[in-house]
Amino acid sequence: MFFNENGILSLDEMVENNASFKNIMEDGVVTEEEIKAQSDKVVALLRDIEAKYSEEQLAEIKDLLVESSVLYAIYNYYSIQNIR
Repeated sequence: MFFNENGILSLDEMVENNASFKNIMEDGVVTEEEIKAQSDKVVALLRDIEAKYSEEQLAEIKDLLVESSVLYAIYNYYSIQNIR
């Protein structure tokens, strides 16, 4: 579910298969409106989670989000540096 056959977190695959991503990328152009709409969607999800979970669970979710973002950022940096 979260990992590919090599045991690696498969964020790229999850993003590629995500309906929001597919809809945004359908025309190959990302607009400010699409970024705003996706941002609003994420904020709504986070607010819903805040209402459902304890402070301890929220801290774990926050750590997961931050560490996942770090992974995504360094993966993108790695990809760009290998182009050079």
